[in-house]
Amino acid sequence: MKYAFAFLLIALFAVISITQAMPNPEEATAQDDGKTTLEIEVDSATLAKLQEAMGGRAFDWKKWLGIAVNIGGAILG
Repeated sequence: MKYAFAFLLIALFAVISITQAMPNPEEATAQDDGKTTLEIEVDSATLAKLQEAMGGRAFDWKKWLGIAVNIGGAILG
């Protein structure tokens, strides 16, 4: 019986913590109508500036930018 009050406080804290962590009903329903698009325009001048900013190191920006766009599309899509 001497630990009953401490146990009650710990249980109350756990219940409050869990209820605060649960999403609200309006946040739980995502509004995804399937029309989300992602469009990125990068021209060769921008790629040249990026390459120059990296110190002129040869780096396949088109390959990595394509990978990043695919990952972004998978996350958003």
